[in-house]
Amino acid sequence: TDNERFILQRLHPKLSTQEILNDYVRVTDHLAENGFLAPKVIKTTNSKFIYEDKSGGWWRLTSFIEGETHEQVTSVQQAEEGARILGSFHLGMSTYAHEFESAHPLHDTVGHLQNLQKALDNPIYEQSAQLVAQAADEIIRLLNEVRLPADLPLRVVHGDPKISNVMFRDEQAVGMIDLDTCNRHTVLVDLGDAIRSWCRDGYEDEVQQFHLDRFEAILRGYANSGATLSRDEVDFLWMAGPMITLELASRFARDVMEDNYFAYNADLYASRRAHNLARMQ
Repeated sequence: TDNERFILQRLHPKLSTQEILNDYVRVTDHLAENGFLAPKVIKTTNSKFIYEDKSGGWWRLTSFIEGETHEQVTSVQQAEEGARILGSFHLGMSTYAHEFESAHPLHDTVGHLQNLQKALDNPIYEQSAQLVAQAADEIIRLLNEVRLPADLPLRVVHGDPKISNVMFRDEQAVGMIDLDTCNRHTVLVDLGDAIRSWCRDGYEDEVQQFHLDRFEAILRGYANSGATLSRDEVDFLWMAGPMITLELASRFARDVMEDNYFAYNADLYASRRAHNLARMQ
């Protein structure tokens, strides 16, 4: 507009539910009250949180956060800053008293294992199952070894802490966006997802080395945020990165067979199945 900037977003159909919208408004309001930089929903002229167009699409207007995002981590400093703001987010949400209305299937490791096994056992996928059978056996075996205990403390997590959801200004992390997947889980799933995606270069279909210095930076940044982990969370922290990595591998393996979920790069791969196979490996 002439005097202010906003973000107008057409919500994905899977996010276009009243429950998710209510949670989003409460989470962003709570963060704002606690001084954490996050988008604020702007109501429509008739005091609604969304505008529904004639095709049924939901549109949401939020405040604009000044800054930039990164598609990939390229430095130790970025990893440390990202972890510091993730810890600040966990700390800010530690006093969130509302129950979540939405039920996101966040890192349901047991469910992902069951779905992979169901696909392997389904005679419809017999031919494609041969492509992943050996790797799937290894994924299932290793994932069972690094499954986080079910009795770890449940706290509010972001749910998708990829580095592109961290807002930076002059390489300092200042806030987080994409807050539609917040819910309660162990904070180790957020840390594990950060470790998985921030400690490597390139994409999931590329063989890359693990950057130990970025891993150390994540631990350092998280500690510097003031957020704390319980004794059990510290003891099981080593499992978090491998668990999230293997969980994602199980989903790629499943989609090699079902061939209906992940988008694929048609410039590099002949099919979704071929791209998922590379990502699984």
